Amino acid sequence: MKKENTIKKYLEYKEILNLRKFKRNALFIIYFRKNDYGYTRIGLLVSKKNGNAVTRNKIKRQIRSMIDELTDYTKNIDLIILISKNYDISKYNENFEIFKNIFRDI
Repeated sequence: MKKENTIKKYLEYKEILNLRKFKRNALFIIYFRKNDYGYTRIGLLVSKKNGNAVTRNKIKRQIRSMIDELTDYTKNIDLIILISKNYDISKYNENFEIFKNIFRDI
């Protein structure tokens, strides 16, 4: 995932979250909206309930690798992915299948 494909500003996060368009399952909540940039932008939210900083960063690296495998960056959409506290970093393949199922609905 390139730097240009990330959502960085708090106000942009807030706008997308306030639209209330989302898909949910046991491990992920994905908020989405159309954008005018011509490419996909993605934001990740991992709370402190998921563990210490090392664990949260590992979760973000795993999610970014899942996104790179599944995403076509030419679509103009904004995504915010919230990761549940039930996410287990040792079960990457199971998490990937769950993520793939929710991601294809968008």
